[in-house]
Amino acid sequence: MKETTAGCNSCTGYTRDPQKVTMQTAFFCGVESVEHLTVGKMVMEQVTSSKAGTIRSLLIRAWRERWSDLQWGIHIKTVLPRCVSGDIYHLADCILQQALMGPLPNHLIFSYLKHSLSSQVVSYGGVLGSISKYDSFQKPHCVHALLTLMQSMMKTVSCRGKPEDCLMLASSLVGSVKWLIQVMSWATHQVIDLRIAPEHTTNLNLATAILQEVLNNPFLTCMLEIGRREDQSVWNECLKNITQLETQLGDAGGAIENRESVINCIVQLRDLNPLSELSTGGKRCDAVAPPLCYAIHSLVVLEVLIYTTRQPNAFAHRLLLLKKLKGLSNVEFYHEILKASFIGLSYPEQRQYQELKWVSFVFIKVPTLLYTIHLALTGENSTTASTSDDLLVAIKRVAAHTMLMDQVDTRMNCNCLEYLLNEICTKTKLILEKDAQTIIAFRVQDSNVLGNLLKNESQGPNPGNPNLILRAQPTVASILKTLNQCNQDSILPVMYLLIGGKSRKLVLAAAAASGSLHLFAQKFIKINEMSMEPQTGELQKSAHSRAMVFDISMMLLTLIAQVFGIDVVLSEKCETFVEQWLRENLPEPGIVKSPLGNVHVDATTIEDFLRQVNTPDSDIKNNQVTLSQVCKVAAVALREVVEAAQQGAVSTKSIKELLDRLKHHLCCLPICITAWLCSFIQMVDGEKSSKPNDLLHFLQSCGSVGAEDKGQQGQTGDQQTYLKDRLFLMTEIIKNMVQDTKGSPSLVSNQDEVMLAASIGDVSSSHKPLSQLLGEAWKEVFATGILTPKALANFQWLLRLGGTKWFVQDLVRVGMECVFEAELNRAIDLIYGLLHLDPVGCTLSLLVHTLPAYITAPSAVEILCEPRGTALSRLSVMLVMDTWYSLQQPTTPIKSEPGTSTPAFVPQGGGGGGVKRTYHDREMEDLQTTLHQHSAELAICGGLNELGRDATALLVAVHSLLKLMTQVSRSGVMSPVTQMMTTFLHQLVCAPDSHIMLTLVPPSLVPNLIPLLTPPYDFSYPELLDLSAPKPLSSSINSPTTVLGTGSDIGVLGTQTPAQAAGSRRAAAKLLCVQRNLLLASHSI
Repeated sequence: MKETTAGCNSCTGYTRDPQKVTMQTAFFCGVESVEHLTVGKMVMEQVTSSKAGTIRSLLIRAWRERWSDLQWGIHIKTVLPRCVSGDIYHLADCILQQALMGPLPNHLIFSYLKHSLSSQVVSYGGVLGSISKYDSFQKPHCVHALLTLMQSMMKTVSCRGKPEDCLMLASSLVGSVKWLIQVMSWATHQVIDLRIAPEHTTNLNLATAILQEVLNNPFLTCMLEIGRREDQSVWNECLKNITQLETQLGDAGGAIENRESVINCIVQLRDLNPLSELSTGGKRCDAVAPPLCYAIHSLVVLEVLIYTTRQPNAFAHRLLLLKKLKGLSNVEFYHEILKASFIGLSYPEQRQYQELKWVSFVFIKVPTLLYTIHLALTGENSTTASTSDDLLVAIKRVAAHTMLMDQVDTRMNCNCLEYLLNEICTKTKLILEKDAQTIIAFRVQDSNVLGNLLKNESQGPNPGNPNLILRAQPTVASILKTLNQCNQDSILPVMYLLIGGKSRKLVLAAAAASGSLHLFAQKFIKINEMSMEPQTGELQKSAHSRAMVFDISMMLLTLIAQVFGIDVVLSEKCETFVEQWLRENLPEPGIVKSPLGNVHVDATTIEDFLRQVNTPDSDIKNNQVTLSQVCKVAAVALREVVEAAQQGAVSTKSIKELLDRLKHHLCCLPICITAWLCSFIQMVDGEKSSKPNDLLHFLQSCGSVGAEDKGQQGQTGDQQTYLKDRLFLMTEIIKNMVQDTKGSPSLVSNQDEVMLAASIGDVSSSHKPLSQLLGEAWKEVFATGILTPKALANFQWLLRLGGTKWFVQDLVRVGMECVFEAELNRAIDLIYGLLHLDPVGCTLSLLVHTLPAYITAPSAVEILCEPRGTALSRLSVMLVMDTWYSLQQPTTPIKSEPGTSTPAFVPQGGGGGGVKRTYHDREMEDLQTTLHQHSAELAICGGLNELGRDATALLVAVHSLLKLMTQVSRSGVMSPVTQMMTTFLHQLVCAPDSHIMLTLVPPSLVPNLIPLLTPPYDFSYPELLDLSAPKPLSSSINSPTTVLGTGSDIGVLGTQTPAQAAGSRRAAAKLLCVQRNLLLASHSI
């Protein structure tokens, strides 16, 4: 009896449990006694019901009577309950066990299994699971039969059951892959030992072919991805087997045929990532490359003119994200950045500092920008960085743009490409010196103007701005070093140097481009605070020098805030006098302030101040008063004088004489008065503003030093020179204040500035509808695709006047008027750049107002016809991902353009006033408040509390839009709207680092869309997997979305709970199977 039992065990290939075998099993094995027989796990695990016994009896009868597969199919359906799968009763296990009892497979019983599979009596998952349990690899013919069966299944493998059944198929597929590796390992071992083993060689080749077929099938690879997430322990065992097989193949030498193909196959399995095709970013949207990447050009213009002081690191990563979204190659990317930079240099100067901003950007910031991009693209670090062949090719292409480079060189009066190459070679080492000299020689030979420029240069020195700005860069470091000293005598000469017109502009521009301007501002704030209070025993001469330091530092800080934005000057605490004064008093475009709302000065102090100013040959006692108090008193005193003038008690001539005398005491006093006047005329009607306007015009023209001023108060010639520079700086600041307040052409003197101010004034004071003004500005920009400073200023004013909701809706409306794809691509790129005037506000408005209006509007069918729907989806995803990525940068938070985003009206500390909320401010505050009320609806497990207000609002806006899409998709109608929604999801999946956004997709959105889609708009298998079960984020510290300060996945934003992850896997498996069934059905028609 023991011999009989052992013989039966050797016949089967399944692991057995000590259970009694039935008469049917004994019959198949040819054994008379059945008391001590055991059976495999597959048959006797849970088969105890009468139904299971009936099935086994039917199988014995079929084998005894030699039924055909059709007869088997008829009879088995009479046994199984209606709509019940044979997997419940382990039908596949039972059939395979009986078919593989002997050393050779029973092909008749195999035919029963094949028929049951084709008639859906058993599922693919059940059969694959049964195959993966077979472990008698010493029977090569049985293994070959199983391999053949598996190979025949791979072309049509799918599931039509519940999500749990689909997930079971994914788990079975992982087990099957593990089994294939075991077969390959056994066959390899046998071939190495026996040397001649044709049956094992055949099995090895067949298993490799099946595994390669699995890896080449997108559906199977995606299901395998789900399965290994579900059964990680099985996958880990599979990886161990892969390592063992690699070792065997490495020792096999020439004994294994096609060894390299086997190795490549298992390496491909080990590195399997079905979502890799989605991680490469967006696809190129232009069949033919346009002459200019308008999106990159627009971002460069905004970076130079608005976000001048932003660190190159932040801008580099924003450009890299755009590169992925646009699908640009490295050479094209470098080429577009350089071309946009030189196009900016060719602009005629429109406003002060604009040309220097462009020059400092191109020759100081661009080399650093290119170096940062190179490190990001190559993965190198600063110690291992090598040269860049892509950058070299891009520079050669730029040098070939003869007309552009000639125009730039003529304007800059030098060989600009040579200056840029010298900076790249010396500071970044990305280009070799010999390559740079070759390009320079080509440029000189190809140019039509450089010959004359070089000839003129040899006749006399006439350095252009690139030369000057590069020479000013070392001066920035030396000035910062000097400003660290607390010695007033050493600081004052530097202050006098900085108020000189040309030197001041060069130093500030160089500091802004090199990222040192904020340090400059902090030094000036510290110096201003130190020079404000009188010192004990201070002499009048020392007090006068201290007053000059206070005066110049305050004017320089005011100028920096005007030219480069107030955020550069203000610190987080904002505790000093000059910071509070700038925040509460400095006029900013589109913002109304109340400078003297809470300032109270007694009448005696005002009278003493006016008496000192009006007394000839008198001076303010700088060693007896606090200079900050003098600034406050000056503004309050003028307010009292203007009120008296309104009542006729004081003449305008007397006020002008008072203002004229103030400039000889402290030049910052007329500036403080101008700030109050600018605020006053914004809050009164036309009659009351006539005299303040007259005073503003006078203040703009009182900066010259007349004959009566020379020698006043015993000043020396040098002091007179410095007075002239101070007055010139004062006048420049006053003109900027008035221009920011009114935007009138009469406020500027330069002819180009007059033209720019006229355009801004036309926009801000025109009686035309805002939509008409925006349409006119859009036509001017769209015709060339180039965002000029004049057009940028117009769009800034329109954004301030109309708010983000109107601005985005109208801008998208004019962009959607385009018909041809090339024009739409240009329009989308330009809109993408323009919306970066206020990226957070405009993105929220697009998601909350504009897109829902298009999705739900009855006329959307016509508007969203292709290619408009795709273009709008691409714009939306580009903005969402750009804004989200920017909000995740902890060191460089995204900031709106000065004047477009301010806090609510809150009284400021220090007795100051406040900032009156604009329409844009109220609109954005209300929108964010509404979005934050729905933040609890986000199905994000970890890290939500660590997000800022803007980031949370963005997630809620995306979630609300996706919920609206889900509601619309329930109609079951294919239309341009549903096609646009599908394209939106396509773009979102292809966007880099979109894991967080994909977790917001409602579970029913994609299932509602799948039955409506046909190629090429249907989803691919990797897209469905990423939409329904986004791959968990790695906790890499370099990941832009893991900024919560923890190294584990617990606090990582977007991490799902185990229940959520399990539900996602079930949903993903079901979606993949539905898509598979639809494709199989379409191919069978």
